[in-house]
Amino acid sequence: MDATLQEGAVLGGDYRVVRPLAQGGMGAVYVVEQLSTGKQRAMKVMLPGLVRDAERRARFLAEAKISTRIESDNVVEVLGAGVDEATGTPWMVMELLEGDILPTVLTRYPTVPAEGVLEITGQLCDALGRAHRVGIIHSDIKPDNVYIAVSRRRGVPFTVKVLDFGIARLVSDEKRAARVTTPMGSPLWMAPEQTTRGSEITTATDVWPLGLLVFRMLSGKAYWRTANLPDDQVNLAALVMEILVHELPSASQRARELGAGALPPGFDAWFSRCVVRDPAQRYPDANRAFSELEVALKGHTAPPPDPRPSMPQYVPPYTATQMGALPHTGVAPTNAAAYVNTAPGPGFGTMTTGQGGPGLSAGARVMAAPFGNSLMPGTIVEVNQLAGLARVRFDSGAEAWMGTANIRR
Repeated sequence: MDATLQEGAVLGGDYRVVRPLAQGGMGAVYVVEQLSTGKQRAMKVMLPGLVRDAERRARFLAEAKISTRIESDNVVEVLGAGVDEATGTPWMVMELLEGDILPTVLTRYPTVPAEGVLEITGQLCDALGRAHRVGIIHSDIKPDNVYIAVSRRRGVPFTVKVLDFGIARLVSDEKRAARVTTPMGSPLWMAPEQTTRGSEITTATDVWPLGLLVFRMLSGKAYWRTANLPDDQVNLAALVMEILVHELPSASQRARELGAGALPPGFDAWFSRCVVRDPAQRYPDANRAFSELEVALKGHTAPPPDPRPSMPQYVPPYTATQMGALPHTGVAPTNAAAYVNTAPGPGFGTMTTGQGGPGLSAGARVMAAPFGNSLMPGTIVEVNQLAGLARVRFDSGAEAWMGTANIRR
């Protein structure tokens, strides 16, 4: 990237540039040290060539205020913003994350199991749902703006962070839609109404890319035919025709056309309520979309509350850093789980056999302790190494998907 700030430069009187981190169309991001605390942060600065553009400058400065209105752990925390007095450069300081953007994760794992999709989408929709409740429409949901960060909480596999509220729209309680003045967004992911000046933007606008994103994770392919071609063959005009004019086939039909694997049985109906050109026919917001996705991917509605202790149906995989003393090499002590996650960062990890015991496989007899409960005897029915999960059928007759870290031979 073309760094615009030199190492050692101080902005805002309290932030010393350590190194460049990333660059986008509107700004560059740096790792900085906060001099007053000694802690490293991420600082986004506006590119010099855009500073004099009044509209883009206002949008840059508004991003910090918009982000801080959303009370969610799944939105990057903005710690400060301003304009550097010496250079006139607008800046914004955020928490420094450890992890990868979703496209990087998907290069390692082209498809994501349903359990992983629910974990990622659930956190993403929590952020969007909270944004929608306070009248904020992100308007640019795409894989590059979904960050899979190393979790800072025990028992949580990773934390999804929604990035870049730079073109987010604000609406009031009285007026639940904004008007498109200048078409903005990412062509592969933007909803049809974002392409037309004067069209209304509502919370349903964020639901369109949500459907495309889940299709990409489950199938390993982009929904649009054009988007699956090599970069030098992508034709923008053909893409626009797919988005605005051509028939929209079902998710399963498109997956077959692209040579992808079978999709979950209930997914087509859910997808058709997201990727439909009329916003009024979509799910109205992210919370509604996710609640229906859970039903579609789990294959049944949520059971009524049971006052008795219940066995959890999903225990997320642990990263190596969350397993305490286990090193990133994946070597486990003999009394640890047969599988440990060797991924040093977030994601789904590579599962490897630990020292002193064979790997977990279907048919193996095990003792398993869901969420730290007492060990119970059971049989492995299925192992999903990508997600770090195994389905256990207990001798009591109950079944549960569990993190392999909670299972012992």
